[in-house]
Amino acid sequence: MNKIITGMLLILSLPTAAQDFQGRIYDAYLRGRMDLWKETMEQMERKAAIEKDPVLLYELTEVQYGYIGYCLSMKQKKEAERVLEEAEAQAKVLLEKGIEVPRVYSLIGAFYGYRINLQPIRAPHFGKKSEEANSEALKRGPREPQAWMEKGNIEFYKPAIFGGSKTDAVPHYEKAVRLFEESPGRTDRNWVYLNCLAGLGIAYEETDQPEKAGKVYKKLLDLEPDFKWVRDELYPDYLRKQSRD
Repeated sequence: MNKIITGMLLILSLPTAAQDFQGRIYDAYLRGRMDLWKETMEQMERKAAIEKDPVLLYELTEVQYGYIGYCLSMKQKKEAERVLEEAEAQAKVLLEKGIEVPRVYSLIGAFYGYRINLQPIRAPHFGKKSEEANSEALKRGPREPQAWMEKGNIEFYKPAIFGGSKTDAVPHYEKAVRLFEESPGRTDRNWVYLNCLAGLGIAYEETDQPEKAGKVYKKLLDLEPDFKWVRDELYPDYLRKQSRD
């Protein structure tokens, strides 16, 4: 009997799998440990394949979104394309099930953006598709912060010759941050929120608003003093630029 009670208490004391996965992803993001991110992502893939849980499938797709972006930044295009194909297929399933529809359309818009990186010759086609998916996200969720963040990304990274504008990206990032902070639970150990704040800081720097950029970086370090990307790269680089100026 004691063994049964002990086992039941152990089960009750454990976090849910989704909570555990998200906590590990968040910690990997803070520490800049993409090896741990990938390891957790692969565990999520195996669990999602067995359980067919649509909530877990959405969380996995979001984690893959972050991993693909990292792979592209590291010029690991084959790995990026492999995971992107999986994520795109999962996004279709999520739409069919009606799970987190505005967020899913936001991710689809980002996936088309990744396609531009992989197939630059088709940039006009994928760029249009990205904007269409983002418009659908905003139509279905006008207060969805991730939709506004991705709208900011589209404007920020689209070449000026095709109508992109870093200046126009700033208010979209600002609105995304505001909506994250107005939405209950959306800032609690959420790597996407931190990423959005970092994107806003970078956009401020790129549009000659250094004072605002500095405030964003300080805010990030107040929230998470051990956020490696900001602590070791973004903020020190910002301070060096300011000392030269």
